[in-house]
Amino acid sequence: MTLDGKIKRVIEMGCWKWFNNVLEEAKIEVTDKNKQKIDEIIHTYIGEQSSYGRCSADWRKAKREIQDNEEMKQELIEKLRSLV
Repeated sequence: MTLDGKIKRVIEMGCWKWFNNVLEEAKIEVTDKNKQKIDEIIHTYIGEQSSYGRCSADWRKAKREIQDNEEMKQELIEKLRSLV
C-alpha cells in the first residue's frame, strides 16, 4: 500500500491492526519514531471514551464502535494528526 507516494508500513502489532483505516484517514505513516506515541494516543482515547460509556474497553468492539460513529472517528483522527 502507498500513502501519498510513500510505502506505508503494515501495522501488525497489538491493537493497531484494527485501526489501520483510521490511521490511513489521518494520513499517518507509522515509523519507529512515532509508533509508541500512536499506541499511547489510541490507548488513551479508548480508555477515556470507555470510561464515559461511549465505547467498549474491548479493543475489537471499540474499533467497530469508533468506525461506526463518525464523531468519535473524527476525534481520534484529530488526536492522531497532532503527531504530524
